[in-house]
Amino acid sequence: MNKNVNRILNVAFPGIAIPTCIGSVYCWSQFSANLQQLFEITKFQTSIGFTLIIFFLGVFAALFGRTIENNPKIGAILSTIVFITGFLLLGLSVYTVCTPLFFISTAIIGAGTGIGYVTPIKTLMAYFADHKGLASGLAITGFGLAKFIASPVIEWLLENVALYNVFFSLGGIYALVMIVSTILLKKYDFGEEHIVTDFKYSSILKNKEWWAIWFMFMTNISCGLSIISQEKGLLTSLGIAAIGLILSMTALFNAGGRLGFSTLSDKIGRKASYHFICSFGILGALFCVTGNPIMSIIGIFLCEAAYGGNFSALPSLLAKRFGLENASKVHSMTLTGWSIGGIFGPLLAATFTGLNLYIVLAILYFIAFTVMEIFVRK
Repeated sequence: MNKNVNRILNVAFPGIAIPTCIGSVYCWSQFSANLQQLFEITKFQTSIGFTLIIFFLGVFAALFGRTIENNPKIGAILSTIVFITGFLLLGLSVYTVCTPLFFISTAIIGAGTGIGYVTPIKTLMAYFADHKGLASGLAITGFGLAKFIASPVIEWLLENVALYNVFFSLGGIYALVMIVSTILLKKYDFGEEHIVTDFKYSSILKNKEWWAIWFMFMTNISCGLSIISQEKGLLTSLGIAAIGLILSMTALFNAGGRLGFSTLSDKIGRKASYHFICSFGILGALFCVTGNPIMSIIGIFLCEAAYGGNFSALPSLLAKRFGLENASKVHSMTLTGWSIGGIFGPLLAATFTGLNLYIVLAILYFIAFTVMEIFVRK
């Protein structure tokens, strides 16, 4: 069983490479000003493009959960086609200055991102069964590292080629990496290990424990996006220099949280790891409340780590609760919380200003901690 599979070449590489490509959607802020000027739209209207990406990410992850469960190879193929199509249409919308096509293309990019996000996770956990947290963390860390890897490339392209060629070039690069990864990816053959269950989405929707996990996940997403959207403004208001360097470091803490908390969950347990994740969020928000520059920077780093860990510790938690055989389906359903958080997070940041925002976020992190403690078993 699985004797002809190289776990590094056929599992780890595609399992990290695909999320790294689709995770570049977090570089959206690098295009924002250029797109705003080109289409002659407001900053808010430009941000709708990113909101559409996040919303359709969660929706399509949920829609294709069963398909990916049966064959992750199909998920990789669909993700590649849809994601690359979205990028090429985005380039075409810029070339033709067609605003409706711009919004359509971002929705398509989000759909491809959602399908690709859940594709490799169950396969990684199956091949690395003794370290499920680490395995899922590798894929989700790739998603988090995408911003760190792609940002310099995007900046170079923005300075040297026309804006539409930036998207065409990125589409070509991502197409090459994702096609190679799709070819290499091998499905895990469960054989007699595979437990066939009559999985029904309705049974999960009636499960209080799943709803508690969903709420905790959505709340962490909302808080994380609220802080991420305010990072530059907070640092500027505090008179902190080297903002670019600090923002680059936030990507490392985000990725570190993804790998660190998922690995920690293998040692201390899935639920306990979320105690730490929510605690990091609470402390980070409270540090930002102080208004002290150093404390605020530490607070941002803690919140970034919590935001990343929230993603990476989730698959192994769900696999423990609902079985590895249902991991992709349940995980994809839970990712709808990402869609809601993508709307609720920026709304929080727009509603509450200054230090009041961080007080509210600390309270929300605490509520998520409490819900997890009460309703989720160890």
